[in-house]
Order: sequence, then structure tokens, then C-alpha cells
Amino acid sequence: MKIGFVHSEKSYLPEINAYEAYFNEQEGIEAQIITNNELKEMNSNDFDVLWKFPGMDMRRNFKDVKVIHEYNSLSTGYFPSFKNYLKKHYNVIPDGKVFLNEKVERDLKTKDKMPAIIRDMGIAKQFFIQNTKKEFDFVYVGAMGKGRELEFALQPFTTTLKHKSMLLIGQPNDDLYAQYKNHSNIIFTGVMPYTEIPSIASKAIYGFNYMPDIYPFNVQASTKLLEYCALGLKVVTSDYHWLREFEKHREGRFFKLNADLANFTQNELDNFSFMTPNLQDLEWHQLFDNINLLGFLNQVVRH
Repeated sequence: MKIGFVHSEKSYLPEINAYEAYFNEQEGIEAQIITNNELKEMNSNDFDVLWKFPGMDMRRNFKDVKVIHEYNSLSTGYFPSFKNYLKKHYNVIPDGKVFLNEKVERDLKTKDKMPAIIRDMGIAKQFFIQNTKKEFDFVYVGAMGKGRELEFALQPFTTTLKHKSMLLIGQPNDDLYAQYKNHSNIIFTGVMPYTEIPSIASKAIYGFNYMPDIYPFNVQASTKLLEYCALGLKVVTSDYHWLREFEKHREGRFFKLNADLANFTQNELDNFSFMTPNLQDLEWHQLFDNINLLGFLNQVVRH
């Protein structure tokens, strides 16, 4: 069986590499990651299954190739509910669906009887390392678009926390970089290979998770927070619905920032009893085994 995982190259999809590695370990399965442009040059003999992460997907590429739609997020940006409506009613009916969680399933599920599965966010194996040699106080990993509001969140590093270092791993938006590039305690690495991130991020004491308390960010898993936990970092985070549910379920204790950041001081951090939960069961391959991902794939192919 040949599976093509279609990557738009616009989204951050750590799961796509995990899928490729996992399925290539299975007997009789060959998986590869392809771009939309590469897909245009292929034919129906190249794959038995196309695994997509739409977006809008209003027509099948090949009549005889099975299609899986994975919804690893609800729509973001302007008019997210309307975008969800379009996906739900105008995308082609796939042969199987994967949803990040029950909220995503509830908002995007249709009335068809195609096989479906819930696949929680996982963590790459290389993040399960501990580093006792610390070189940075804080680290932030991931998206730094305008909607993340990091321009506001980093202000304490120019005042009350100006003697503390913040390492930012990822591509900053232009305004964010211009605002903070001259502060020596705020270090921008730019984009780096995903496999190199754990060894660098593990050198920090605190993992910084700043997420606006707006839909859909506040009801979805934070990949960076999961990775911070795997690295054994103390978590400093904005306060929102998913965070509180996850903290309760996993019996963790994260330092939650006030909306005005007034409590974001070293004294407050020093007096807080952090507890970082063990998330070993969310390592990608273990997670795939636990949800019987192979069984789901076989169900899609036979349907």
C-alpha cells in the first residue's frame, strides 16, 4: 500500500513526519510526503491513499485513490465559523476522517458514515530529553504571527525581566523583530530544522506558552506546551480553556499569567510550585498504537 501525505507547505505539521516514519516501519506500507505541486505531476498509479490536511478540497485528484481528510485544527483568522461551514458542506466526501479532538469533530463532522478517528496531538521522540545545563531562562518555540500577540507578551523582558534571557525559535513577524531585535536578552534564532529544536530548547529553564484566549486557539492543544513538558521545562503560560482542562487532566501545575502580565515577575515565579506532567504516552508512535491507527487505515481501504 502506498500513502501520500499532502503538505501545503504553509502549515506547521509535525505530525506529518511522524506519520511517514510510523507507516514506513509497517510491513507492506510505503509512505511519503508530497507537496500540492508534486501531486499535480502524479497519476493514480502512484498512490493507493492520499492523506490531506484541508483547507478546501472540493474535488478528488484521482477517481480510484482513497482520500483521508485530517482536520488538525479549526479554522482561524477572519470568519472562522464560516470557514468551518464551507469545509463541512463543500469539501468532497473523503473515505476517512481524522479529527484532533471532540471539539473539532463536533464542528466539522458531517452525516456521512465514513470511518473516523480522533487523534490527539503527539510529541516527537527526540523531545523526551532532559538537560541539566541551562543557558537560557525562557524559550518560546513556534508561530510568531501577529495574531499571537507576542509584541505585548515580551514587554516584561524590557522592564521587570530585562536581566532574564528569552530564546525565540521560529520565524518572527516583521514588527515583532523590529521591536525587540536590539534587546540583547531577547534572542531570535530564526527557523531551524525541527530535529535540532529539542537540544536547543532543553537549555532553557522555563517554556513560554503564550496563546490568545480566542477561538479556536483556546480550545485546541498547544504543541509547544506539550513539547515543553516532554523536555521537563517549567511552563509559564497564558490562561485559557484548553490549558486549564489539560492541566487538570494531567495533574500538572503551570504558572498562569494575568491578562495584564502584572504577575510576570521573577519573584512570583520563584514562589510558585511548578509541576511538569509526564507525557510519555503522547510520543507519536505510542499514541498511534494506542488509537489503533493501522486498524483505521485498513478500515478506510476496505470501505
